[in-house]
Amino acid sequence: FFTEGCPHCKNYSAVFHDPKVVERAGKLVMVRVDKDKNRELSAKFAPDGEYIPRTYFLSSDGTLDADIHAPRERYRYFYDEKDPSSVLAGMDAALKKLR
Repeated sequence: FFTEGCPHCKNYSAVFHDPKVVERAGKLVMVRVDKDKNRELSAKFAPDGEYIPRTYFLSSDGTLDADIHAPRERYRYFYDEKDPSSVLAGMDAALKKLR
């Protein structure tokens, strides 16, 4: 989830241009959702708040896997906005667990 004009979202979007992230993304279904334009969906996927940006890994039936998250206590689905290794770890965990 992101919003237009969010500086953290803009920084985070650059992480997805990293070659390793691009390669892993090819093995996942990636969806980018504007929180402002999809308020109901944003509220549905907000286990620890509707902050942005936030990234979730869902099973094929759309169930959020709460065990796959960024390495932090608060804002668990807010991966490092400048270092691709954070989201890469989440992608790797999802690929192992959610197949």
